[in-house]
Amino acid sequence: ILKAADDGRLTVTEAVAPPEPTGATLNSRSETNLRGVHADLVNVVRRAAELSPVAFTVIEGLRTVERQRQLVGQGASKTMNSRHITGHAVDLVPHRADGKIAFDWPLYHKLAPAMKQAAADLGVSLVWGGDWRGFPDGPHFELDRKKYPG
Repeated sequence: ILKAADDGRLTVTEAVAPPEPTGATLNSRSETNLRGVHADLVNVVRRAAELSPVAFTVIEGLRTVERQRQLVGQGASKTMNSRHITGHAVDLVPHRADGKIAFDWPLYHKLAPAMKQAAADLGVSLVWGGDWRGFPDGPHFELDRKKYPG
């Protein structure tokens, strides 16, 4: 906890440790939604589940062209050239402390570093949609097109 002194300086009055990794495994819904996803990305997601300070669920992996067309029509996606169609992308949603899933940016900022660390640990080039300009997509993680052309 930071405390302001009379002269305006901030001092640490109590150190707070960063959140601990959950060491969790993926739930059955996540494992089902990883079917058809590129093996390197599956391994990253599984490793991230061990590293992440928040639990998460894989809500989408491989998509059909019809499903992608539906999402574009709803405005939930901007392209028919989605990496989901080739199995090179997943959408993840973190869980709040009460266990419910939540599309909350603060939670994505806890989950994304675990995904990036898992990818680095495994030597996999990963792109997070939350880093995109114009249409940031917190749930979206995909294999880099340069290393994994679809």
